[in-house]
Amino acid sequence: MKNYQSITIKDEVPTSNFTPIITTDDDAHPEDHLVPPFDSDERPSNLFVGSFNLIATIIGGAVLSLPIVFQKCGIAFTTLAMMLSAYMTYMSLVMLCFCSRRGGGSSFGEVVRSAFGERAEEGVSWLIFVFLMFVITGYMVLIRDIWTPLVREVFGMDVDSDHILLAIVGLLLPFLFQRSLYALRFNCYVGSASIFVLCIALCRGGWQRITSQSISDEHNDGGFDIEFFKIPSAQDIMFSFPIVTCAFLCQFNIISIQNALRRPTRKRTQNLVQYAVGGSFLIMYMFGLGGYLYAGSRTEGNILLNVPMARQAGEDEGEYYLFLLGRIGCGITIMFAMPMMALPCREALLEVVDVWFHHSHHIRDETAEVPTTGEETCCWKLFHRCNKSETDQDADITTEDEFKEILPEGLDDENQIHISSVLIRHDPIQSDYIFRNTFAHYGSTLLITITCYLGAVAVSGVAVVWSFIGSSMGICIGFILPCGCFVVIESVVPTVARGGDRRCKWLRIAWAILVFSIVGATVCTINSIAGLSLGHLFAAHSFV
Repeated sequence: MKNYQSITIKDEVPTSNFTPIITTDDDAHPEDHLVPPFDSDERPSNLFVGSFNLIATIIGGAVLSLPIVFQKCGIAFTTLAMMLSAYMTYMSLVMLCFCSRRGGGSSFGEVVRSAFGERAEEGVSWLIFVFLMFVITGYMVLIRDIWTPLVREVFGMDVDSDHILLAIVGLLLPFLFQRSLYALRFNCYVGSASIFVLCIALCRGGWQRITSQSISDEHNDGGFDIEFFKIPSAQDIMFSFPIVTCAFLCQFNIISIQNALRRPTRKRTQNLVQYAVGGSFLIMYMFGLGGYLYAGSRTEGNILLNVPMARQAGEDEGEYYLFLLGRIGCGITIMFAMPMMALPCREALLEVVDVWFHHSHHIRDETAEVPTTGEETCCWKLFHRCNKSETDQDADITTEDEFKEILPEGLDDENQIHISSVLIRHDPIQSDYIFRNTFAHYGSTLLITITCYLGAVAVSGVAVVWSFIGSSMGICIGFILPCGCFVVIESVVPTVARGGDRRCKWLRIAWAILVFSIVGATVCTINSIAGLSLGHLFAAHSFV
């Protein structure tokens, strides 16, 4: 458990909490607050594994909705929009990593705490938890919709779709119980390769339809119009903005990936983000463009709805089997992407539990007494009794991983909102007792899985959910919070003229992304709410 022991900066220490980070030697980071330490053996990952962890987080169900963005906004406009989204994502990821290094946060919540205070950590943990619960529910709906026709086709019988989903969720339980993204690295490899099969099938089908000389009779009825330089309407832009902007959403996993990276220099961290965002952009752009060229103006919100299950008369045999493999590959990708969402969802929930049951975030006096085992609440006694792998040391303590939080000068009141604090710790938050506790780990995983399964079974579609959280919660997690944290934390770093290394250019970029995201989220959220009564929402599985 965390025991934040906060101290206030006095006159004998520098005015700013953030001293310059050495950048002349790529391996030297004496002023980085890295958790685990730079040369720790607890960093098993490398650039290859970390990049695929991030790619697998990015490429999920949202890729199925990209073709309809091309259809609504045209090729040229969508290309520029995706390039802008990729750049904004790259900057927000790097800024989030920089904030973690500046302030010592080992999770998204702790980075926000360093910028805005302890209450913000609890709030953003709830935000990520709720958001990812909806994401996992949406993934389950997609899994059901993709695998049900495949299973029925193979077995030739009418199998209940909810039973198929239950069986698949059962098969995924070993992956859902994993404790680190590094342990899920093989999911990332298989998932990325699988979605590439459907991408190839769409590009091949689109190329054949564009170059074929026999499409005139079949497609000149207006169903296969391709618009390269379309000027989209305001409604189409507001419809497409959440899809394109959140297509690269992965910010909730980047801190864990940095925590596991060997030799996490700034250059290597930026290279990892570049490889992941660049690779994801190429795959998703090819997927979206190929799907649009394949379906034309008949493109559905979920491109799989444009791909018939049964073989059509006169259809090329190679194309049929390639699309069949692509559909299977897409199902595998979304299956293996679900544990990538369940892991940060569970960690966000346990971080909230960490705050609530021990109130350890609110201990500010270094002399404050820590409750003994005999004074534990019934809840923590239950955790101890149900944790068969608990050590004697674990059983004798209620608070561990103690560290100090360095607050800005002049903030002594515990109810006072502070900004730009530094967390000094030796182990990441995932090493805290509540995260290692067997009962909490398996119990929270089953709670998330069962709740999401019941949600997926109860709804026929999640259009309302995705339209709302995509334009509000997704943009907030992806851009507003990372850029806001960077603006607050980086602003107190000394400038180069004063011996610091403040990134003034990045601060201007952060402000631009922040304002753009707030305006876009506000407008699109209002549009989504208004669209509920007008019935303009797309298909249930169109935006995941």
